[in-house]
Amino acid sequence: MQASAEARLSDYIVASQAAATSAFNFALENAQKAVNDQQDAVNAASQAVNTAQSAVQAQQNAVSIAQQTASQAAAQVAKDASAVADAQQRLDALKNNGSNDNVTATAQLQSTISQLQKQLANDKQAAQNAQQMLESAQQNYDHATAAQKAAEEKVNQTKAALAKAQQAVTTAQANADAAQQKVATAKADALKALETYNNYKNDNGVPTVKTPSDIVQQYESYINGNRYNSPQVKSDCAEGITLNGGDPAKGLMSTGWTSTDGGKTWTPLLKTNYQATAQDKAEKVDPRNMTAAQQTEITKFAAQIVNSFRDSFQSTAAGAAHSYGKVKVSPYATELGNQVIDGAYNNSGWNKSSNATGSPHNENGMVTAANKAGLNTGFVGENLSTGLLLDPASLHIAGLKQSMSMADVKQSIYAGILAMIYQDVENAADASLYYGFGGHTEAFLNDPKGMNGISYDDNGNQYMTVTIDKDGWVHYNFFDDGHANAEVKNKLAQGATTPENVSAAQINNAHNDYLQKEGAVTTAQTAATAAQNGVTTAQANVATAQTAVNNATAAQQQAANEALNQKAVMENAQAAVNLANDKINDLQAKLAKVQADLNAMNGSVQDKARQLAQAQTNLAAAQQKLNASKKVQASRDAAVNEANAKLNQLQQNVQAKQNDLQQAQSELQNKKKEYSQLNSQIRLAKVFGTSLAAVSPQSNYEKAISDAKKAVASAQQKLSDDTQIYKASQAKLQELTATVSQLQTIYEAALSNAKKSDAVQNDAAVKKAKTALAAAQLKVQVETGKLTQLKGTLDKDQTTLDVANGDLTKAQEKLNSLQGELKRAQITLDGLSHPYIPSTPIAEETTSEDETATSSNATNGASSATDQTETNSTSDDNASTTSAVANDSSQNETQEANVTTEANNEENDQQVLTSKVQNPGSLNRASEEASVKSEIAAQIAARNAHVANDNMMAGFDDPYDNYYDLQQEAASIPSAPLEGYTRQLGGGKINAKLEAAIKSGQIKLPSSNTKSEAKK
Repeated sequence: MQASAEARLSDYIVASQAAATSAFNFALENAQKAVNDQQDAVNAASQAVNTAQSAVQAQQNAVSIAQQTASQAAAQVAKDASAVADAQQRLDALKNNGSNDNVTATAQLQSTISQLQKQLANDKQAAQNAQQMLESAQQNYDHATAAQKAAEEKVNQTKAALAKAQQAVTTAQANADAAQQKVATAKADALKALETYNNYKNDNGVPTVKTPSDIVQQYESYINGNRYNSPQVKSDCAEGITLNGGDPAKGLMSTGWTSTDGGKTWTPLLKTNYQATAQDKAEKVDPRNMTAAQQTEITKFAAQIVNSFRDSFQSTAAGAAHSYGKVKVSPYATELGNQVIDGAYNNSGWNKSSNATGSPHNENGMVTAANKAGLNTGFVGENLSTGLLLDPASLHIAGLKQSMSMADVKQSIYAGILAMIYQDVENAADASLYYGFGGHTEAFLNDPKGMNGISYDDNGNQYMTVTIDKDGWVHYNFFDDGHANAEVKNKLAQGATTPENVSAAQINNAHNDYLQKEGAVTTAQTAATAAQNGVTTAQANVATAQTAVNNATAAQQQAANEALNQKAVMENAQAAVNLANDKINDLQAKLAKVQADLNAMNGSVQDKARQLAQAQTNLAAAQQKLNASKKVQASRDAAVNEANAKLNQLQQNVQAKQNDLQQAQSELQNKKKEYSQLNSQIRLAKVFGTSLAAVSPQSNYEKAISDAKKAVASAQQKLSDDTQIYKASQAKLQELTATVSQLQTIYEAALSNAKKSDAVQNDAAVKKAKTALAAAQLKVQVETGKLTQLKGTLDKDQTTLDVANGDLTKAQEKLNSLQGELKRAQITLDGLSHPYIPSTPIAEETTSEDETATSSNATNGASSATDQTETNSTSDDNASTTSAVANDSSQNETQEANVTTEANNEENDQQVLTSKVQNPGSLNRASEEASVKSEIAAQIAARNAHVANDNMMAGFDDPYDNYYDLQQEAASIPSAPLEGYTRQLGGGKINAKLEAAIKSGQIKLPSSNTKSEAKK
């Protein structure tokens, strides 16, 4: 029985769910119809307001017209009253004149005339005064207009002066820029002159070959003595090594090396007079793969040393006999030397150490290569060195990768030339250090009396080249173009120079040129300063001119205002003149009238009698006209009052219509809220078995929070990264700034020393300091720009982070609110979904398996008891079901008496369910409880849907709230969730609208078939 009762109770619960759904649909249709009807009401109310406002506007126009006509009528009454008074006064005067009092009347008229004349004189004086004031005002206005025009002219002048001053600034700035450019040019010229001076002063870093005082005498003894190097010759040669910075005890044929780092790097111990420049020390050179510029540089270096050696001989007649001409260098000569060395050595397979001639020189190969190039010569001079003394490769240390500098190459060449001049004895047995002259010495001198002279042809030019072959040997080659074709001569001559040491006069001239150009720098700087001062002065003039424009503009505005004021004064004065003239005209008219009256008074009796009769007629006519005017005035005043009253009534009507419109609009919003609430209720809350989490927007907010957190983390990380970059840039800028300051000090000191001292290293120090300073300044500029960009990036990052934090806070707050509301709604829904648990066990019954339930009759409003068995077949409609239930109820009348009595209680049109869960086993109790449960569950679900809908409809006009409030008023719904249905149900009212719809049949309760299908 218990299982059967619970199954049937489940049927009723399903039926109640279907009924609630039907009720929702019905309410939704009615709510939509109510919204439509109320929208029509709002439209009608709005039209009524517009109509009422139009009526008010028309009535306001009518009031205005009525007031205007009333004013005109009042003016006419005043005028007619004045005419009556005048007519009465004239009549009285005529009457008095016609009586014994004529004399008195005449005196009165004369007195009136006298008063009028006196008043006329006063008014004329007043008119004259007003005219004078008008003329004064006109004059003041003319002056103000002239002042305004002058002020406008002043504004134009000051603006022109401002434009001129601005143009002067432009011109001054152009002059300043040009002057500054001249400063830059003068500085460049001075620096170039300083470099030239330093180069001359330092002999371009090329040392000379110093010779003993008797070298020519000793060389002649060598030549004349069949090339015998006497002890004195050898002593002179040792002295020559000493004069050129060498150690005579060691000579220059080899050099020692030392290492301070365990053999990783080696330093040569060779010493000569050669003073390397900083640039040569810094320049790295691969001797076997020199660039064209490097080869040209060492060729000029060697040629200048050779020419200086020839100068020491050619300076005397005896010495000149043993040295002919000077060597030249040119780009093509260097190229020709490379061709000769490639043809004779690099590409010929010539073995310098072992060959048929026994000499390392491949004379035939050199001549062949030279003639192939077009020299047409039978001889190519050559001095050959086995290598560069300071080449680390000569140490033959495995794994040593130490490179050579240009200074090392030049030192090696200088030492090699000195050795071939002073240590040219080929047999070591004659001298252990090879001191003495030899064939290399003769070749360097180009001695016509020696065996190795190069050229004695006055038509030819001697060219010298220095080439290092693939084995590292150094070739000093000499060419004579005396027999070369014109094309080769021209190629050799292009860019040809004769490297020589600079004379004292050249050094002095270079120094003077530098001082002159330095003075030009000072002059240009002074001019630039003056030009910049001109810019400053012009800018100050612009500021002064702008102030003048501002002052003139203000004065012009003030003058314009004064002109307007004077114009108003003039217009007022003109009005005063017009008023004074009107008074004069009025008084003159009155005076003429009184004078006429006096003349009439003094006329004949018949004339006076006629005048009296006419005066009486005039008075009567004036009185009649006055009466008519008063009637018109009264009529028009009444019309004004009537129009005002009607206007007030129409205005009140407008206010009433507006109130109706507001009420209709408010009601429309309520209807829309009710419709939206019902719609949301159907969407979001089913009476049973639906989890609010399925329709909650919580997941969307959780994703929004996740995205917001990611945005915050990304913005924080970017801000942190950019901050580190910014700080690093700041530190780098500070370091670069300090470096610039240090380099500036170094540069200024080097430049100052270069001006004062003749030391050979100053030129390189100035160049190095200037280059380093310019590079550091450029780095500071670049880093400063970078720092500015980074600061903008940091500001943008902070704004992005602030926005992301704000979005995260808003999303978190919304989610917290949603979670609280969802939790409360879910608790309530869980309560509604809790299975029915009777508070007491279901008792065994002796009746059949028929179940009894009590339901309300929706058609006639009466309650009837119905029984329904599982074996009975269900009918197709509600009517047959009701009939079958009624029959079963009659058969079990005794058993169900108490239930029937309790179910038949009614209260007017609204049924109140007061049954309590006292006998859970009774089927009519279960049916009744299911009905009540369905209604309360629907309304509680509506309340919870209200909360969920608020979250979903945030930011929109949601009519749900109003509907929920109406539902709360219509039914008593417990504020706390139902704890299953073990508690007693007391005082819960079914919604009146729902009950009425059920009674009228608009909402159909499901049949047995429907319930069975729903149960399945």
